Amino acid sequence: MPSKEKDRARANLAPLLGFLALILLFGALAGFLLGETEALWILLVLGASTLTAFIALNRKMVARFFVSRQARYGANVAISIIFLVGIMAIINIIVDRKFDFTADLTADKLYTLSDQTKNILRGLNREVKVLAFYSNNADNPRMQNQLAFARDVLGRYARETDKLEVEFIDPATNPQSVEVYDIDFDGTVVFESGLKREQVTTVDEQKFTSAIMKVVRDEVKRVYFLIGHEERGIDVYEADGYQGAREALEKQNYAVEPLTLTTEPDVPPDCSALVIAAPRTHLVSHEVDAIARYLDRNGKLLLMFEPSIISAKDPNQQLVELAARWGVSVENDYVLVFDPRFSSMFGGPEAPVIKDLELHEITRYVGFAIFQTARSVTPSDSYSPNLSVKSLAKTIDTAGVCWGETERGADGVFLPEASYTEGVDTPPPLSLAVAVELTDENEASEEESSSRNPADAKPAETRTRLVVFGDSDFASNAYFANTGGGDLFLNAIHWLTLEEDLIAIRPLDPSQRTLRRATASEAGFVQMTSIFLIPIVVFIIGVVVWWRRR
Repeated sequence: MPSKEKDRARANLAPLLGFLALILLFGALAGFLLGETEALWILLVLGASTLTAFIALNRKMVARFFVSRQARYGANVAISIIFLVGIMAIINIIVDRKFDFTADLTADKLYTLSDQTKNILRGLNREVKVLAFYSNNADNPRMQNQLAFARDVLGRYARETDKLEVEFIDPATNPQSVEVYDIDFDGTVVFESGLKREQVTTVDEQKFTSAIMKVVRDEVKRVYFLIGHEERGIDVYEADGYQGAREALEKQNYAVEPLTLTTEPDVPPDCSALVIAAPRTHLVSHEVDAIARYLDRNGKLLLMFEPSIISAKDPNQQLVELAARWGVSVENDYVLVFDPRFSSMFGGPEAPVIKDLELHEITRYVGFAIFQTARSVTPSDSYSPNLSVKSLAKTIDTAGVCWGETERGADGVFLPEASYTEGVDTPPPLSLAVAVELTDENEASEEESSSRNPADAKPAETRTRLVVFGDSDFASNAYFANTGGGDLFLNAIHWLTLEEDLIAIRPLDPSQRTLRRATASEAGFVQMTSIFLIPIVVFIIGVVVWWRRR
């Protein structure tokens, strides 16, 4: 065969070999993505052989390409990209080493500490050492993820204060520290300040912040729950118990104890707050007098009532009278709210759902609360000018839809078919909770205040505070964790004990953004389209463009 015919045949064969090499190499890529090992190697070998033959038949064209203007332009672009990536890497290294700055761009601020935690960290007045015991096992992806998560969270803490020293220890390489700090579980974080030490085995903001407060604060505040009158039990695990409330308080550095005033002459002096959770039997005069004396000594009281449904006689009448002395009127009624938005969802008109709570420190960050079987609790028409009395939760203001039922049958039980009777029943809107604080704002004129010796004034942190609820179900086990009732209860305790910085340190609840799971046919279509169809279409377009230019 003449040399010219051989050259022509070689020139016609070369493009076919080039296209075939692309197809085979693309097939090898598809085999790699699909996990087909045998097909991958077969196609890879054939594609490499075909590509080698293509280069051998087009040695001159390939050589010309590498010295062509297009090649130089391509090399310049590649070098520019490499330089740009290098510059960006250097800038990132400089920023990471010299500037400690992060930005949380998530909608729910999943990677940002709460304002309460930040305030506590910035207010630290003593050093806190944090020892995180995590195994650095490169062969265990789960442990690596936990270690990375702990580093991220503790890094956020360290960025807020220079009083926090964080150190990560591998238990496998440092058994002596494991023994000294009595570490039982991998993934334990130890918070230490002075002689105090706390362990946390879960990466959780609330637990970390609580542990820091435990080791830096000299005082452990005690919350007493009155017992002996069939109150809500702090050791009861059933739906109507308060076991969940007790555990939540203990997690936030409170000592929770029962109190029996029938045998005690007075409320203990170390009582930071006294909780009376809906007693079903009456208190004796000695007990009520002890509580009154406690309030006069600038005590803090959380008082919860329940409506007297089966009898017109109120077993808590003495407590009602005690609340009246502090500007709170507790009605002997039964709150009903016929709100179609919530009635069918949360149990009917006897379970008012309050979504728009009144503005107060106690109601901060509380979404909604369910008051199952409540009575109305409102600020009195007249009370001492040195008292601040504010409602915390109110029902809707619609007569005939919301009211406080007061009509009873001859046996003292509320009528089964209740309806609003103007002038007899309590009209809306109904207040279901009230906060009271003793102040000295109106005790004297400005001249008297300016001339008064500051040493004679009572410090703000010792003044009497009360929170009165017309319901106690909102903080029971049934509602504590699933509604805003738990937040409302904890916020009330924090406000009473002057721990407002603890209000609403809660785990974040990210917004749900889920996609529907694709069916088998949909998944197959997406796979075939992305791996085969789109690349084939691009390849065909390229062949057509090449042919037309040729």
